Order: sequence, then structure tokens, then C-alpha cells
Amino acid sequence: MAFWIIWLVTGVTVILCFAGFVIPKIMLKLHASTLTVRARAVERINKEIGDTVVYIPSATVRRYIKRYRVGHDEDGVYFCGELATKAAYAEYELTVYNVDNEVIEILRVKEKFNESAETEITRLPEQTDYVGVQLICIDDNPIPAERRRFGFKYAAWLCLLCGCLTAAVDLLLWLSLAFVLRCIDNFTMTLVLPAEVWAELLGYTSLCVVFITCCFALGRFFLCKRSDTDE
Repeated sequence: MAFWIIWLVTGVTVILCFAGFVIPKIMLKLHASTLTVRARAVERINKEIGDTVVYIPSATVRRYIKRYRVGHDEDGVYFCGELATKAAYAEYELTVYNVDNEVIEILRVKEKFNESAETEITRLPEQTDYVGVQLICIDDNPIPAERRRFGFKYAAWLCLLCGCLTAAVDLLLWLSLAFVLRCIDNFTMTLVLPAEVWAELLGYTSLCVVFITCCFALGRFFLCKRSDTDE
């Protein structure tokens, strides 16, 4: 009995660690593949600590944040935006890229301005090269999200996400049912499900996981506003 308990706990732990480490990274890549990058660098200030670059964002963002800077100070890398209009509250998303144009983090920022002309300073990872800005809400007015056209990159990350989720769910189901069967037959291994039953059970489970994941991902994708051009 002790062996089967250790077997179950070890298996579940490995699967959860895999899912917790890999799946969030795939979801980040999936989300990043929908984003448009429409920032134009207009000024670079060289300092001893590091460069500070001033960016002009997309036309949608520019209505509320006319420009922003990504720079270095004594505490590290930071983001700060200059407001184009007065607002009491804003919510926006910062997509952080490294020098290889890979997304390393997506930060959700919520803040109250209190008549300030600038956003608060948001700390960024040390590997930051540049930042994209997506507005979510200004005061009580939600801002429609912009996204790229549906393409190969999004489809590939979605397939990989479905594959990883399916593998994790099927393995968890197999471990759990196998342990339950061992408990029922008092760990004598006399109660065995036929291979076709396992295949049917795990197959239907996989189809359900893929269907739910695709419905959620594609529904969210096509409910967003698409930008007219991709950059």
C-alpha cells in the first residue's frame, strides 16, 4: 500500500510541476502572438546608469498616453508614461520584450492618477529591451483590445497548449483511476480495465480538453478587436 501511495503522490507532483512550469509559459507565448507592437522610439538619452528611450505608442494608446519612456535608474529598469488627457483611473498592460524580441513578461498595471501628469513608475525585469503598451480601461470606459490576424504562430502555440493540457489531464486521470482500482482490489492487482476501455476513456477526455481549450482561446481571440495592420 505504501508503494502505491508514494507512486501516486510522486506522479501527481511531477505532473503538477510540469503543468505549473510549462503551461503558463505557453499561455504567455499564445497571448503574445496576438499583440501588435506599435511603438516608435523618438529619443535616446545616454546616462551613466544606462540608456533611457522615449517611445511614441499607437494611435489608440496615444489618445491617453502620448508617450512613455523605458530607462534605467539607481533601482533598475523602469517604465513611466506621460498622460495626454486627464483621468482618475487607468488600467493598462505592459508587454516586456528582450533584445531577441521575445516576450519575457506581461504586467497588468492599475493606478489612480490624482491629477498627476505621469503614470507611476513600474519596475521592469533587468532583461528588458523595450515595452509595448495596451490600454484596458480609462476611468469607467473599457478600451477595445487590438490584435493581429489569426495566423500560423497563434495556431501553433494553441496546438502546443492543447497537447500539454491533454497530456497533463490524461496522466492525472490515469494515475487517479489506477490508484482507485488498486484500493478496490486491496492492492492485489486483480482488477484491471481492458485496454480499449482505457483508450476510450482517455480519448474522450482528450477531446473534451481540446474542445474546451479551443473554445475559450478562439472565442477570446475573435471577440477582440483586430488591428487593421500588423507591425
